[in-house]
Order: sequence, then structure tokens, then C-alpha cells
Amino acid sequence: MEAIDKQTILRLANQNAKPCISIYMPTHRKGDEVNEGLDRILFKNQVQKVKNELLRADMRSNEVDELIKPLEGLLNDTNFWKNQTEGLAVFRNPELFEYFQSPIPFNDLCEINSQFRLRPLFAFTQSSSEYYILNITQKGASLFQADQYFIHPVDTQDLFPASMDEILEPYELESEGQGQPQSKSGRMQGEASVHRGAKEENKYKDHLLADYFREIDKGVKQLLAQSKKPLVLACVEYYHPIYHEVNTYPFLREKGITGSLGTISQNEIHHKANELLGDYFTERQDKRITQYQNSSGSGLISHDLRQILESAVTGRVDTLFVKDDVEVWGLFDENNLTATIHDERKDNDESLIDKAIMLTLRNGGEIYIMNDVNVLPHTSESNIGIAALHRF
Repeated sequence: MEAIDKQTILRLANQNAKPCISIYMPTHRKGDEVNEGLDRILFKNQVQKVKNELLRADMRSNEVDELIKPLEGLLNDTNFWKNQTEGLAVFRNPELFEYFQSPIPFNDLCEINSQFRLRPLFAFTQSSSEYYILNITQKGASLFQADQYFIHPVDTQDLFPASMDEILEPYELESEGQGQPQSKSGRMQGEASVHRGAKEENKYKDHLLADYFREIDKGVKQLLAQSKKPLVLACVEYYHPIYHEVNTYPFLREKGITGSLGTISQNEIHHKANELLGDYFTERQDKRITQYQNSSGSGLISHDLRQILESAVTGRVDTLFVKDDVEVWGLFDENNLTATIHDERKDNDESLIDKAIMLTLRNGGEIYIMNDVNVLPHTSESNIGIAALHRF
């Protein structure tokens, strides 16, 4: 399934066929919601709501049936509803039908308009901090590329050695989540297993693991040769100091994920890595906020929506900060650079906040959807929860 990213959102924004149906809803990976089919029931209600609204808008019944046909097909896909993530977004117009599973939940929303409702997706366009995860178990090593929202396996092109089972065969870990290795008792492994003491045997095993990890490190260095992104090591605690000793990738994080990871999913590893990285995800945003604050009084900042819309059209907006729940309805003429703002939503109105975001994205700017836009200098009638840092 296609990932939600900036190019996907821009493509959806360029859809002109009407009507445009947008459905968002929270979904679940497991639990009663899955067992009792509650996600499917919620979607069924949304589809019925869409059908009723289209009929009330005097659309012919056969046209309505044709438009919602793929929605009903998705509704009847039992396997689909058993394999959900945290959120689902569905888009349909006479020329397009697409859906996206999201790693973050959406609020329940259903809208029919002249354009798709894309606000819930804008968080995925934020300048995301990518990183890598190296997962090592007794079965071998895997490399993943990830950001705050998504994780994908990296094709290691046979650059990693095979399973370490042969190396570990003379030894036994009480579990892969526990520390010191123990010799297997009652098993002939040559004179070494008879005459070595515990310390020597541990040292010998560490030496074998170090050789194995060096081969993995060679593959990592080749795969990430041009990268400066962080690498998070995920393996049992016993492996961490040995791998760090042989590592040559300069951006390996000091702290990694520890525990028995051989049986957990990549999504669980992803979640642990996100927790571990902490402030890494906000570094770029914090840098942009500092730039905004340092530009105060220079004419390079604005918190007036009309001015921001005009600047976004001409590509002047470098970074846009938007409060997540702010909304302004009206009309904006891109040719004449005039904005009409209404106190309440009227027929044919568009979201002027979404318009500013889309214009910024189209012209290569960055956006940050925030709980609180505290970069704003003061509260006023024109300060509604949006701020821009201009390029010039």
C-alpha cells in the first residue's frame, strides 16, 4: 500500500472531479474492536451517510451506486478489516478510489465537497527525521529505515552474514533477553569445551561474536555510506557492548533497544525506537522556531493569514507553523491575490488554512502542525494560530 507522504497529498489535492468523498476513522490492530468487527461497523455507517447525502443532493441513484461501489467492496473485505493499523483514510471521486492505513489514529470524519479533505494527513508532510534500526538476533541481522510514522525493511543485498546459530551452537543463553552465556553441558565440542574455564569460554564466545558483528558492520557501512542518519541497535543486552566495540558507522546511537526481540514485530521495534529517540524528532522543528524568533522585526515573519496566502503563492514561505485545530473559511483568488474571510462556513467556501498549507508545500516550503503555535508574538484578531517564516 502506498505510504502517506507529501507527493501523495499533493496528488490528491490536484483532483478536480466532483464530488470528492473523504472518510477518516480510527482503527485497531487487535482487541474487541477487531473481534467484534467494530471498525467495519463504523465504516458501514460512514458509507451509508455518504449515500444519504448524495441522494439528498439530487444525485441520480444509479450514479450514487456507481460512486460508492468500491466503498462497499472494501466494506465486504473481511480480511481487510482483520489487518488494520491505527487509522484509515478513504478517498473517492468519479475518477479515483484510494485508501491509506495510518500509524496514528484519525478522528471520525466524513465529508463530501468539491475537493478532498486533507487536513488530517498534513502531519505526514512535516519534515520528518529519518533513522535506521539494526536488529540482531540469533537468526541473523535485519536493517530497517524508519521515521516517526513509518518503518520499512532495507534490502541488504546479501551484505549481511547468515544466521549466527553456528557461532552460538557450543553455547547457550538462558534466553535471548538475558545476559551471560553458559556452556552446553553434556555435549562434545572438542577439547576446548573441556579445558576452558568459564571466563575463558566467555572470552572466546565474545571473540566469535565480535568477528560476526564485524561482518554486519561492513554491510552497514556499505549500505549507509552516504548517510548521516542515526542508527539504533536492537538486540539482547549482552550483544550491545560487543557490537559497539567493532562498530565503524559514526552515527550509531549510544543507547539502543534491549530485550528479547526475536519474536516481536517490526512495528513493536519501531515503537521502541521512537520512544528511545525522544527529542530527535523535534530538532528540525525547534531549529525553525528559533529562526522564526530570531527574525522578529525583520519583515521575514508574519502571522496574518491574508499576507501568508499571498506569500505562499509566490513561494516566499519557507516554513509554516499551524495550530492543529485552527480553521478559517472563505475564498482566495490566486490570480488577484485577494482573500475573503467569512465568520462561518458558506457554500463553496474552502479552508483558507488548508489553502495556505497546500501553497506552501507546492512551492517547497515546510509545515509544522502543532498543538500550540507559541512562536506567535501576541494575540490579536489577525493572529489566529498560524505563523510563517519567509525566505525573502
